[in-house]
Amino acid sequence: MPGSFGGRPREIVVATKRLAMRRKAARPGAARAVKTLVALTLAALALTFGPLRSAGAGEPSYGYRFGVFPYLPVLTIDQIFGPMAVSLAQELERPVYLKTKSTFEKFADELAKQTYDIVLVHPFLYVEAADRYGYRPLVRVDKKLTAAIMIDARQPWRGWHDLAGRVLALPPELSAVGELVKTVLTDAGLKPDVDVMLRPYGTKMSCLQAVVTGSADACAVPHLILSRVGLIAEMKLKVMVETTPISHLVIAVHSRVPATDRVKLLADILSWPRTEQGQAILTAGAWPGFVVARDHDYDGIRRDRARRARTLDAMAQR
Repeated sequence: MPGSFGGRPREIVVATKRLAMRRKAARPGAARAVKTLVALTLAALALTFGPLRSAGAGEPSYGYRFGVFPYLPVLTIDQIFGPMAVSLAQELERPVYLKTKSTFEKFADELAKQTYDIVLVHPFLYVEAADRYGYRPLVRVDKKLTAAIMIDARQPWRGWHDLAGRVLALPPELSAVGELVKTVLTDAGLKPDVDVMLRPYGTKMSCLQAVVTGSADACAVPHLILSRVGLIAEMKLKVMVETTPISHLVIAVHSRVPATDRVKLLADILSWPRTEQGQAILTAGAWPGFVVARDHDYDGIRRDRARRARTLDAMAQR
């Protein structure tokens, strides 16, 4: 079908000259306060990360590529992030190209190529992008991310060790939930794919259905979707346990994006709770809002990864 995934990434070109929507202006005083806060924040970040590089040879000097990791179906990504790209394009006064990929793996490949100028990614992908590919945090969703382990409501299981010798269904490979679960299992002394068999599924719903049909004993999903899935009660599932909360989705920019544009992006996103257009964006994504993100917000993930690697090494030597 037109625009479906194929040989080239899906994109929506947002041209500022053709925008039908117009953002309802925030109060002048509030806008000035936000811009001042943003400028001070970026100055502090510059001391930490050094000066930002301008666009290099062969990179677009006008439009920006906004990559959203494929945690939702493509049409849903269009609906939620199309208006977000519109808002960013208005603020930047240049086109913003909305892009995604059909799988997490393909998206991660583009991230490694540094294809995207602006990205929305889960925290584990952010750490990879920041530590290896020159991306810097801009904002994060103002709530925590946890994974819930769903089991048949009739099962008496209460903790991670009850999953030993069983099959745990997961969302697609490289998902935040998968990374969370692997860390928690390792901390509990359970080796993934040895003590607990992990089986990724294409969607969160197919993961849940695997428990209902008996193809899996449990399914790990983001806790936030439980309120959106009306079939949970009908499926007769319950939460066995949840993971420890971590920082949520991140919007980050590549270091080639000029500091002046980072100021504009940050000011625009932080203004959304006070504008009609911004409130519609937040409602569509079911987000309470965004707050300024710091790289150290994700140091816990780095420590968990290092600890997991050490633990797995120790398990292998037993």
